Amino acid sequence: MEKPEKELKDSGFSQYGKALRSAGPLFGSGIQLAASVVLMFFAGRWLDSEFNTYPWLMLLAIFFGLGAGLYNFVKIVNKVEKNRTKDR
Repeated sequence: MEKPEKELKDSGFSQYGKALRSAGPLFGSGIQLAASVVLMFFAGRWLDSEFNTYPWLMLLAIFFGLGAGLYNFVKIVNKVEKNRTKDR
């Protein structure tokens, strides 16, 4: 009987696992992007209620959260792509 690792390697499941491992950071950064926008929305809304500037600080905070989240997303995508090309 052959080793189970060899059977798993030849079965195609190893490619599936490899794809999931490489996509994991992308899923995480997508969640970070959404969380940064939502967090900044509530922070801006709270600041608007404190300073009576509705909706300006909320909009400013949303755009700041979107920019920060996109920056982080692009940084992680570049890192994943660099690792993917290095593995080839």
